[in-house]
Formats: sequence, structure tokens, C-alpha cells
Amino acid sequence: MLSRSLFLTGVFMASAAFAADPTPEQIQFFESKVRPVLSAKCYKCHSLEEGKAKGGLTLDSKAGLLKGGDTGDALKAGDPDGSLMIQAIGYKDKDLQMPPKGEKLTNSEIADLTAWVKMGAPDPRKEVAATKLTGLTDKAREHWAFQPVKKPAIPLVKNRAWCVTPVDAFVLQQLEAKGMVPSPPATKEALLRRATYDLLGLPPTPQEIYAFLADDSPQAFVKVVDRLLASPHYGERWARYWLDSARYSDTTGGERNAARADYRFPYAWTYRDWVIKSFNDDMPYDQFILQQLAADKLPKNTTANAAALGFITVGEQFENANDVINDRIDVVTKGFLGLTVSCARCHDHMFDPIPTEDYYALHGIFASTIEPGEQPLLGVTSDVKLAEDFKQKLAAIEQENRTKYYDVISEQTALFREKPSAYLVAGHKRAQASSEKDQLEADQIIRDQKLDVQLMREVLRELRKDDPILGPLARFINGGEKPAVILADLEKPESKVNPLVAGAFKGATPKTLEEFAKLYDKAFASVGSKAKDVVQAYATAQSGAVTVDATMAQLVEFPFELVAVSELSTNRLRQISGNWPQQMQNKANFSFAKINELLLTHDGAPSKAMAVADAMKPRDSQVFIRGQADVRGDSVPRRFLEVLSDGRPRAFKQGSGRLELAQAIASKKNPLTARVLVNRVWMHHFGQGFVRTPDDIGTQSEAPSHPELIDYLSHYFMEQGWSQKKLHKLIMLSKVYQNSSYKNAAYEVSDPENRLLWRANIRRLDFESLRDSLLVYSGQLDRALVRNANGTISPAGGQPVNLTDEPYSYRRSVYGYIDRGNLPELMSSFDFSNPEMTNSARTTTIVPQQALFLMNSPMAVDVARRIIARPEVASVREDHTRILRIYEIIFQRQPSPTEIKVGVEFLTAENRAQTALVASMKDNVEKAQKDVEKKQSEMMGRNDGAKAIQNEGKLVERRSLTPYETYAHALILSNEASYIN
Repeated sequence: MLSRSLFLTGVFMASAAFAADPTPEQIQFFESKVRPVLSAKCYKCHSLEEGKAKGGLTLDSKAGLLKGGDTGDALKAGDPDGSLMIQAIGYKDKDLQMPPKGEKLTNSEIADLTAWVKMGAPDPRKEVAATKLTGLTDKAREHWAFQPVKKPAIPLVKNRAWCVTPVDAFVLQQLEAKGMVPSPPATKEALLRRATYDLLGLPPTPQEIYAFLADDSPQAFVKVVDRLLASPHYGERWARYWLDSARYSDTTGGERNAARADYRFPYAWTYRDWVIKSFNDDMPYDQFILQQLAADKLPKNTTANAAALGFITVGEQFENANDVINDRIDVVTKGFLGLTVSCARCHDHMFDPIPTEDYYALHGIFASTIEPGEQPLLGVTSDVKLAEDFKQKLAAIEQENRTKYYDVISEQTALFREKPSAYLVAGHKRAQASSEKDQLEADQIIRDQKLDVQLMREVLRELRKDDPILGPLARFINGGEKPAVILADLEKPESKVNPLVAGAFKGATPKTLEEFAKLYDKAFASVGSKAKDVVQAYATAQSGAVTVDATMAQLVEFPFELVAVSELSTNRLRQISGNWPQQMQNKANFSFAKINELLLTHDGAPSKAMAVADAMKPRDSQVFIRGQADVRGDSVPRRFLEVLSDGRPRAFKQGSGRLELAQAIASKKNPLTARVLVNRVWMHHFGQGFVRTPDDIGTQSEAPSHPELIDYLSHYFMEQGWSQKKLHKLIMLSKVYQNSSYKNAAYEVSDPENRLLWRANIRRLDFESLRDSLLVYSGQLDRALVRNANGTISPAGGQPVNLTDEPYSYRRSVYGYIDRGNLPELMSSFDFSNPEMTNSARTTTIVPQQALFLMNSPMAVDVARRIIARPEVASVREDHTRILRIYEIIFQRQPSPTEIKVGVEFLTAENRAQTALVASMKDNVEKAQKDVEKKQSEMMGRNDGAKAIQNEGKLVERRSLTPYETYAHALILSNEASYIN
């Protein structure tokens, strides 16, 4: 059998299947998920830089990993099940366990390493000596994205007549250089559809189509763009894009959090609503940044803007506070700057000029940022009945939790008071065991006395010299002081030892641990009969003053904390119980989930902001050497990134530094902020950005397709007051935006990816646009920004709604409930953004599940039926007119004569087929009826025959799709319904 020590020398030996050139996504996964685990759990024993290579294995470089150790292959890239590495970290074999000492890796860490091996174990690392300063080179600093934004001159082109805006000139310049010409203009119907989806995420109505077709004025499309930008649905569409960048979710996420009953965020939706309103109000982007990072620090700020701070807090909640900070650094730097700063957590960035000190400068900012116990109130319902109903339901749950709190405290403290000396002696012997004999003695006491080990650990935490109860014992066993000195100090007036404990020690002459511990039996016995009364006094102290002797209360509550019911808010209870042993938490089984559910779903619940605040004493962070929190380097002042600072970055002095960070990001001098936003806006209009990695425009990104144009638009954006609506308008009024998607065979060869923009890109609808479009087709979309249960309409948003399960809501998809830890399969199938991290560019796939949903889901079938039931369709009898109306609803255009002919032929064939099917089904029912009558006498007491008739009857009674409904369903399934051309 392979020994543990021998296995560990080669546990990370990699096969030749390692990816030679990891993709940017793989690099990000390695840096955020894999390297931190290797650094924290493995480098202490397997690091060339540390000079430790047990078994000949080093793990701090790709070369070391490939070389392996003395054992042989232990990692098969692409095959987690066949990798001894995965077996070891999973502790599947007692002789193959990694790490061999200390705590096993968490489930999420194991899952990340398994996923890494499955994807081929891509590793971007170089030799250790070469990685130290790779990202700090002058070449990296000279990267185009780090240079100041300058307004380039509008180029001169041959075909000036084609250029309507400066955007056209920059695009045409490159086309003419290649001897290419743009595609013809799009039809008015195609252009209206494109613009409406781009700005609203919805299809245009037939009435809007008629109006645009009838408008022959030069300003026709200008009026369309102005109308769309003024629509409240614009904010809903573009807020959803930003929510992807902000890794928005209504739950805390993660495997550990998903197992908790209270893993929901009851107020995440207030951040979502703030974003929607900000887009509709065209909030200047620099203000948009300031509000989300430091709304609480801005002068003359409104309470409503406190909801903006949800940007910081709606991320995944990790058990390790440093992981939470890392998530916040990641979303800020990717979201606003397009940089992967979190890659510098364990080492200097391998590619970009971002040293580890930069990461920990930001770490100090967020380490000095806290979430207040009481969140800012944004508003309450005006419906008195709803408010009262909510208040009563909340009070009932809170009372239930308080009762559990006092019950569990009473039970656990009583367990200790029964055997104080046994807990103290066994606990100390176990904690200080210097031999196997001591350990066995402690374990024997625990078994004989039937002690609660978790309770024992809580008692030992109080074993401090300054503790008013266990102080004397701590001085004896930890300080080595003489008993006589300790007892004499108890008589002094300045003694802070509990008088009942001091009284138990009076006149005693203890010399051993056991004798000292026995005195505690006497002290705690003195309060045993009064314990219930003390707990009851705390449980009924409504005014805040507890009318019991404080000396007695100290012993009754030991080793936990009794809080008066008047001060026992839900937040306080969460805080207290969060420090309890797991066993106690399980016994209490607090109904926090019920409270979260009530806050999230009840229309009478108040709305609050998921805000942050500065810690009372902001502090700088020390560098974690190789990302290990227990190996600290120098302290780094809170400040901005060096490469984006004018000279040496100045330390932040205002509280945590969040406001100064926000101001540095939102500055016109910052070369990244405007470029990142412009790149994303362009991406959403054209299907791909100037740079196709919108969350990483550092040195590893491709060069922009139109470097002068991105700078021109960035300068224009800032010059126009950071207005996104003005940016949209400039782009959409250009000729290049209004191009058709007509394909030129020669151009497809020379520029197959259309990077030069000689035609419009055909783009697939995302999940939200597809779902919302189906509701528009059926006439069911609830266009109100929010509709409350009592029928009233609030000015914005509201609590999340169910999108994927019946009975589902008819509200827009942006208001859907997003579960970070359990994203619905339907949303995943349609490439919904992964809310675990910033994800500004969704993937686009074509998988069978998408077609199967549109073919078989009750929702899609119902949409087909409702299209045919719409008045403009149902009121006409002629086939060609009905087909025209259906085309206008689904495709927002009129059908060609050929399409009408094909449609009529389809309807005729479908009608014949359905007539034959119904006749066949009727024959089956008649046959079943005869069979039942024939065997009825044989079925005494059985209902098989009746069931057979009933089931066959349902086939006939169930109204299958009519030919027209089948036709509408077929059009919904077509590519044209799912794409924008």
C-alpha cells in the first residue's frame, strides 16, 4: 500500500495533457480558485522559494508541478476520478490524505481543484525566479489601456457621404484600407427591431412598426431612439447588464451557505431597483461609481442612495472574511476598471503591472468596511392593514426565536452547573495533554461523567486571568501562582472576581487542579435553585433593566451570554448564536429563514438598504506572504493602484478610504474607467466589444479592433457629462449601427469574425429578452415596473418574483429571483450569467435544452395559443391576413409572398393531419369501451376499466393545438424569433 508520506511527494504530478496556453477564463479560474489553495495549504512543505521540497516536490511553479516528486504520476489532467490528487484531498483513503496534518480542505476547495483537473489543469505560472516582477515591467506599464485617454482627430475617408457621425469615419477608415465597403442599410423593420431590443430588451409592437414605416422624415430614426431612451423599460434592460457585472443575486451562494435555511438576502432587490432607476435617470457614470462605493460618505446624500452600496454586499458570503474581501476587490476592479487585481492576492500579478502591495492596499479599505447591524430604512408601505399583518407575523417568529434562545441557554448552562469540576479538570487535561496517558485520562473523565465536549470547549475559552469566574483557576494552572497569593487577592477590595466565587474559596487551601475545581462546584451550586428565576427575569425584562443580582446572573449564564429580551433583536440574536457551538445552534434551530422569507415576500415588509459603513478604527493591511493569512509581511497603506496613480499613490486618510477610492476610479484622469464602460456599451450594441474580454483589458487582452474609436468615444463620453444615453444615441445614429447583416462571401474569408464591422452581427437573444418576448407575444407581459399584491404600483421594482416554476410571474425577467447557489436549469440552459463573480459578457451556446423548452414547455405552448387568440388575429378569417398578423407579432415584420404561400400550405396539411388523428383517437376510445363492457363482470371491485376509459377520454377531451396554434408554435421555434439581425 502506498504510504501517506510517499504519496504526498508526488500528489500533484501532472500529465502531459496540461493546456499549453490557458485561456483568459482558465487563467482567472486558476488565480482565483486554485493558486490560493495551493499557496495556503501546500507551499509550506512544497515551495522552491521557501526552500522546502519534501519528497522532491515543489508546487510554486508549473515546472515543479510537471516534474512531480518521487512517487510518479498522481494527477491525470482531464480525469479527476483517475487522479490520486483528488482522492487524497477528498480523504477517500485513510492512507492517502492531503494535507496529512491540519484541517481537511473545504468542500468548495475540493470542488474547485476537481473542476481544475477536469478542465485539463491549465497552469499559467512560469519559473519562480521569473514570476517575481513579471507584471511590473516597463513594457506592461506601456500597455495601451494604461495610457491617458486623448481625443483623436476624425479621419478623412474617401466616401464622406456615407459618414453620418464620427463613428462612421473611424470604421470606414479601416474598411477602405482593406478595399472593403459596408453592407447596405438594414430595412426599417429590421432596424426598429434591432434598436428596440438593444435599448428595451423587448420587441416593437405592430403599432410602432406601422408608425415607423409611415414616417418618411429624415428624423424618423432619431425620434425612435429618443422614444426608446425615454422609456422606463430602458432602465430595466441596461440595469440587467450592470447586474451581471455586479454579480447580483438574491442569495448568499456557496455550498456551505446553500445548506443554511437563512441563506437569502431579504433586501438585495433594493440594490437592483436603485440600478434600474439610475439608468432611467441617466445618472452620470462618475456619480454611479461614487454612489456604489461610498454613498454613505457623500455630502448631501439622500437615504435612497444607500441602496447603491448593495454593489459591495450582494456578493457571495464566505466563511473566511478574507475571501469576502477578495470578492469585493474583484468586483470593484473588474467591474469598473476591467482589471484582474485579485490575481495579485498571492503574488505580484503575472501579466499586469499590479504588485501584491496594490492588492493589500485595497484589502485594507475593505477590511475597514463593515456591515452595520441595523440596515438603513428606505421605505414602508402605506397600506395600514398590510403593515399590521407583517408586524404581527414578524413578532410571532421573533418571539419563537427568543423562546428558543432562553430554552437552549437554560439547558446548556444547567449542564455545566451539574458538573463544573469535571468539565474544568477534563478540559484542562485534554488541552494540555503532554502524553498519551494524559489524553486517555481526560477521555476517561469525559466518558464517565458523560460530558458535552463542545460545551467543554466553550468553558475553556473563559479560562483567562482576567475572567471574573475562572480567573483564580487560570492564575493557578496557567500563571503558576501560589494558591495562597491567589486566595489573598480575593479578599482585596479591588478584586474583580465574582463575590460568589470568592466566597466559595474563602477558608479553603487548594493545592491541586482537582481541589481548585471542586471549589467551583460549591460556587455554582449556590445559584442552582435560582437559575430559572434569573433566566425568566431576562426573558421578561421589557424595559431593559433586569431586576436580578448581577453577581448571581454571572454564574447562571456562564459560559454564555444572557441578554434582556428588550435588547434581543434578530440581528443581536444572529450575532450571539453565530458564536455558539454547532450543536447548540442545531438544538436552537432558530427560524431566521422564516424571517428572511417574510421580509423577502410580504408586501407589508419595509425596504432596507444592504449598506456598509466604516469601522470605528480603520486599519491598513499587511501583505499575506503567498496569500497565507498566518504569514504576514509589511503593512501597506490604504491607497489606489500604482499604475493608475500620478506618481507614487498617496495614502487614503478619510475613514476606510472608500470615498477616495471611488474618486480615483471616477476621475477623468483614470485611463481605464471610460474605456471599460464604452467597450461594454459597444459590445451590447454590436455583439462584441472593441476588446472581447470586457472584464480584462490588461496586457493579456487582445488589441482593440478600433483603438482610435474607443478613445474617441471614451473622450466623448466624459465630455458629455458621463451620460450613457448620449453615448447610445451617438452610436445608434451612425451608419455602421444601421448596416444590414448582408454577407459578402469574399469578406467572410478575409474577415470572418467581422472585426472590421462591414456588416451587422446577427445576435442571439439572451434569456431575459427571449422570455419577455414570449410574454409580449401572448399579451401577458406585466409592463408595470412593479405591481404589489394589493394592486398598487410602486415607483420602482420590488421584491423578486418566480420566473421558472408554475405559477410563474408575468413581470419582466429582471425582477426574477436569482439563487446564486442553485440557479434554475432553464436559466443555465439559456446562458444566464454566473452570479458567483463579475461576468459582463455572457457565453452564447446552442444546446438541445433550448429547443426542447420551446417545443415542450407549457409556457411556450400557451404562448402559441394566446397569439392566435389575440383580437387582431382572431378577428380575421382569411389565411393570408392571419399569417401577416402572426408575422408582425413574432417577427415584427410582414411576410413575403413565398412565406404566405408556405404558411397556407402548412395550415392545410396540418388540418388534414389533425382530422385523421382525432378520428383515430375516437376509434381507440370506442374499442376501449367495448373491451370494458365485455370484461366488466370479471372486474369485480376493480377500477382498471374505468381508468382506461378515463385516460383515453382525456386524450380526446384535451384540446390539442389547432393548425393555427401549431403554426404559431413553429414560428416561435424558428431561428428568426431567437435572433436579432
